[in-house]
Amino acid sequence: MSSEEEDTAKGAAEEDITEEEDEYYKKYAPPPAPTELPERFLGAGKGDPVEGQRRYEETLKWRQEYDMNFVLRKPCPNFEICKKSFTGYFHLRGKENEPVWYEHSTKVKLKELRKEGVDCDELVKYYAMITEFGWQYLEPDDSAKSITVLDLDGLGMMDFVGDVVDFTRKASNFTGQHYPERSKYILVINVPSWFQIIWKVVSTFVDEVTQKKIKILKKNKQEILDAMKEIIPIENIPPEYGGTSMPLGESPEEKKLVEFFTFNNNNNMAEESSDDINNNPLYTWKPSRAY
Repeated sequence: MSSEEEDTAKGAAEEDITEEEDEYYKKYAPPPAPTELPERFLGAGKGDPVEGQRRYEETLKWRQEYDMNFVLRKPCPNFEICKKSFTGYFHLRGKENEPVWYEHSTKVKLKELRKEGVDCDELVKYYAMITEFGWQYLEPDDSAKSITVLDLDGLGMMDFVGDVVDFTRKASNFTGQHYPERSKYILVINVPSWFQIIWKVVSTFVDEVTQKKIKILKKNKQEILDAMKEIIPIENIPPEYGGTSMPLGESPEEKKLVEFFTFNNNNNMAEESSDDINNNPLYTWKPSRAY
């Protein structure tokens, strides 16, 4: 193992780790981050290698600080409550094989989360974790781009205050900064008539390049379905929006998500385990990249 891999592995936890944990993290660490600027970050710098390098180094620093190279190898005690209270779903593919993510952030049950001891920052960590899962486990291709559907149905003026704004700002900041050049299309659907008021706030969280990928649609089922059909096969669109696939939450991707984190939560990956555990593909899997 190279010295860089060892340094990465040593940063796997902020607290002291056991010898077994240290060996596990070394063995299943992602490949070292390349010294050459990745294409996505060059694009994020709008072709300027200096700006791209700055953003790349900021991302490597962020990943080290928040242990992102190993976040998918550790238990997530809040997974079940966050999964239940945060209405976001991986769901099949677009016409050009893009992973599709549906999010109904207006239905996030923040009060229930707080009762369980999960504050806004913990929810952002959960969001970062499932974002990492999407780009490491479900779609490891570093050049892949996604389709995002943001459903604002039921959004009231008073919903967009406090924790909701805080979560939206923090989630938008880290995805834009540290997962650049990943969005292909973004559909914002079921927007209320007064949406332009909050868009003035939200748009400040979104970079100009991403804003050009956004299509905003009012509450019109047929127009929304037509817009989806332009980029997603009808058989991959959930019935909630007029498609013929399985409902949201029941896709193969969602089943993999639950299986993955249930396995992590039920097994201490870094401790000596049975042969059944050690030979399980979920145990031997490791991330594709460290950036």
